[in-house]
Amino acid sequence: MKTEIGMKIWTVDAFTDKPFHGNPAALTVVKDFPNDTVCQKIAAEMNLSETAFIKPFGIDHFHIRWFTPSIEVKLCGHATLASAHILFQEGMVGGNTIMFDSLSGPLFVKRERYHLDFPLQKTGEALSIGSFKALLNIEEIIDVVQAFDDVIVEVSDEKILRDLNLNPTDVKKIDCQGLIVTAKGNPPYDFVSRYFAPREGINEDPVTGSAHCKLAYYWQRKLGKEYV
Repeated sequence: MKTEIGMKIWTVDAFTDKPFHGNPAALTVVKDFPNDTVCQKIAAEMNLSETAFIKPFGIDHFHIRWFTPSIEVKLCGHATLASAHILFQEGMVGGNTIMFDSLSGPLFVKRERYHLDFPLQKTGEALSIGSFKALLNIEEIIDVVQAFDDVIVEVSDEKILRDLNLNPTDVKKIDCQGLIVTAKGNPPYDFVSRYFAPREGINEDPVTGSAHCKLAYYWQRKLGKEYV
């Protein structure tokens, strides 16, 4: 018995203007979503940090779902950006703004420079710095906070962040979807960050748009900047 599933799948390098750079995402446009098991198997076979499934709802209105190789997630920035690019490129959008329904509510992408309008996710309670120093073997931690379904760990400088080599087994012990490690940036950048999500099947994601929903709030308070 042979089973065939026919669909067109694009792979898009997001957050870059060069091939084989940035963060690749897979996406497909479907009349109806396959069942969850099939979506998950397709995402596992694509083996990228996220695969997006997009269902048209109406004029310039779509429902989007994101799957890592292991689970369905509530929000993904780079796969949404990649999806908007294909929808605009392939003439599936008539206007200048796409509306996506998602597990994180309505999301909007404007055609001009692909402007993404995502929710601001406020940080929560402070967590034990000492326990994270011991677990992650990082002495230079200056702050740890709950950040919606992630945890933010701030380290003392950018070099420490860039040199980190975290053990995915240790990161999995943290009760969160993903671990965001961040540091104050060197001008002209306000901050830098890395995102680790082995519980989602992603040891480290090259670029994570959804993490910035939390980082924007965290660093706005730290730096005293106004929202634009």
